[in-house]
Formats: sequence, C-alpha cells, structure tokens
Amino acid sequence: MDRSLKAALLSALVFPGAGQLYLRRYVPAAAFVLVALAPLWYLSDLVLARATSIVDQVLSGALAPDAALIASQIEHQSGAEGLLPTLAGWLLLACWVVSIADAWWSGRARLPEE
Repeated sequence: MDRSLKAALLSALVFPGAGQLYLRRYVPAAAFVLVALAPLWYLSDLVLARATSIVDQVLSGALAPDAALIASQIEHQSGAEGLLPTLAGWLLLACWVVSIADAWWSGRARLPEE
C-alpha cells in the first residue's frame, strides 16, 4: 500500500489530520485537528445538554418514560437551536473531506518510501 493511500485512509477512518501526521506534515495536521475539534466539541456539548435535559424531565416526572414522548421531545428541542448545529455539522464534514484529499495529494507529491 502506498503512502498516499495510507495517509488518506488514516484521515478518513481515524480523524482529520491523522494522514498529515503520518506524512510528517505537522502544521497542516494541527490545523485540521483544531478545525475539526471545534464543531465536534460544539455538537457533543449540544447533544449532552439535550440528553441531560430530557433525563431530568423524566426523573422529575414532567415527562413520562415513554419512547414516543421522548422522541417527540427530542424533535421539539431540535428546532430550538436554529442553523448553528447544521453549520457545525457541515464544517466538520468539509474539514474531514478536505483532510482526506489533502492527505492523498500530499502523499502523491512526496518521494517514495523514505
């Protein structure tokens, strides 16, 4: 397996920037990791806040422990945040795709096995 394919697979399957680390391109690797971590942190925080809110409602008795009711509550909360979660998801996806492409092209540009 050549270096460009290994780097692209690392960026695709591990995390954006992993392929750049494999190629010893530390500055682009750090940039991809940081850009990917920002929306990932935001989305994780948002999901955790939603889950905590629903669990608190169930434990307090304000929401019955019924799957259909919980699903409708999740849908109701999903519309409250607006466009920001969608943009964060697209930013994460774009960072991931660009990281894969950059790892592939950078691996192709480098000399064969060092």
